[in-house]
Amino acid sequence: MTGIRALVAVVLIAAAGALAEAARAAAPRPDAHLAALPMRLGAWSGRDAAPLDEESERVLAADAYLNRTYSSSPDAAPVGLYVAYYAQQKPGVSIHSPLHCLPGTGWEPLEVSTTAIAGESGATPMRRMVVRKNRDRALVLYAYAIHGRLVASELTSKLWLIADSLRLRRSDAALVRLVVPIGEDDESAQAAEAQGAAFMRRLLPFLPIMWS
Repeated sequence: MTGIRALVAVVLIAAAGALAEAARAAAPRPDAHLAALPMRLGAWSGRDAAPLDEESERVLAADAYLNRTYSSSPDAAPVGLYVAYYAQQKPGVSIHSPLHCLPGTGWEPLEVSTTAIAGESGATPMRRMVVRKNRDRALVLYAYAIHGRLVASELTSKLWLIADSLRLRRSDAALVRLVVPIGEDDESAQAAEAQGAAFMRRLLPFLPIMWS
């Protein structure tokens, strides 16, 4: 009887392992989620940017990332979209906040605030930055995609990750960042704000469902 029980236990363990492996194989890869993001978003047409260099990829340590430029017209400023996905937060491998990364690459923050982008399901908070490097300026909008929600605050995103790690045993998350160049005058700054908000409204419906 003991031998039969042992055999049954071995079979059950093997079956459980096979099911888990099948589930992992069937689950969409994070890069598949990113590749599914349309190149065409309303009036916006996208194209992939050049891949990051090896050193940048090593420092960022993302499991998957998307780097594109979207344009709505030849006369409007382009929007740079960067999405970095991390399957697990752990020491040395976690989301890099633009608050820390951009100054490290020479971009000086001139303004840091939180704004809200109006969408079909209500207002979505986004972190807003105006940055400068030499004579160049840019508007930066970003948020963290965490299990079906978008979070603007670094502290709040960490609290959600801790809570979901305990409750769901998940710590995967993604950074979603937009960059719009700003000219030297006030009119171009207003145009950049309008471009960033308009593109984000088009993008919003795709973000919560990507990593729910």
